Amino acid sequence: MSDIDYSIHYSRFHDDSEKHAEEMADWTKSILEAVVPEDPEAEILDIGCGFGFALRALKKLGFNNITGVESSQNQAKRCLKAGFNVHVTENTIDWLKHNSDKYSLVLLLDVLEHISVSSQIDFVRAVHGTLKPGGKLFLTVPNANAILSNRWLHIDFTHYSSFTEHSLFFVLKNSGFTSIQIDAEKGLGKFPKDIWRRSTWPLVRKWIVRWCWLQVFKAELPWEKINNISFELNLKATAKK
Repeated sequence: MSDIDYSIHYSRFHDDSEKHAEEMADWTKSILEAVVPEDPEAEILDIGCGFGFALRALKKLGFNNITGVESSQNQAKRCLKAGFNVHVTENTIDWLKHNSDKYSLVLLLDVLEHISVSSQIDFVRAVHGTLKPGGKLFLTVPNANAILSNRWLHIDFTHYSSFTEHSLFFVLKNSGFTSIQIDAEKGLGKFPKDIWRRSTWPLVRKWIVRWCWLQVFKAELPWEKINNISFELNLKATAKK
């Protein structure tokens, strides 16, 4: 519905200060460093660019041919105010179809869960179409394996779904992508060192909680190889056209 102001939700977690925007850009930069193209002139598209944190991160990484597309005018205002090239459209699939074979990298950060399940594959196929041959998609989605997956799914009224590594692979493969890699590096992880330090205790507590959660998976899913399942709140994936 075009009259819904999605920024009401987003603003509960992100204020409109420049300081916060820069902090979020730095955090996003640490995630994107490993997936951006080598060519600084490469064209990059951020779908659902929100308040522009990823666009700021890309700029910090030295990219200038960056474009955002956003369905919420209220969200896009902050990107436009910061001087970024952002297209506002109520029909993102149609916009993508009119910009085919154009981008070397497409970002889809916390977006796919906002698409109705019946439309998700059509949407990702449109994303596939906007990439150049050999181009790459990087996306994040809510992780149904996470301990707080139910809260993470329902924290946002506009979420339709969360994903396991299996369902995410299914969507990407049926959308034409190849070389699909779903990040599972932050499953249980190694037991923290220096446990006598007070600053390490939160990490120890997190490890213990995840170890217990892993035992639930082993008891309930004995036929699956689940030692490397990610328990992070979001799944991260890369896929190539």
